Amino acid sequence: MAYRIFICRADKPANASDNPITLDEWKHVVRDVPQLRLYEAQEALPPHVEAPSPRDGLARWAGHPRFKSVWFHHEDGVIYVEGYDSYVNMRMRVLANRLNATVMDESGRVF
Repeated sequence: MAYRIFICRADKPANASDNPITLDEWKHVVRDVPQLRLYEAQEALPPHVEAPSPRDGLARWAGHPRFKSVWFHHEDGVIYVEGYDSYVNMRMRVLANRLNATVMDESGRVF
């Protein structure tokens, strides 16, 4: 499994239920961010893009300069990405700011 980085309002992702990011909040933010959109299972993807298992709150960011897709997952009151680089860091900081949250690793170390 790839390294996960989280957008979270709590001191660490395991405590996200203390102040969760709701699915409705996430969907609202996704609608306002260019090149980020909620993924629907029936959506046709280019042949070179592999989608994770569809679930409510899964969003595809197509604005990364090197990768065709970066997948943002909403689960248990947090947003997470598997894999991380400076471009993902910048995008996650923008999203975290809109959600009044922080970018961190699993232990709560802030990025």
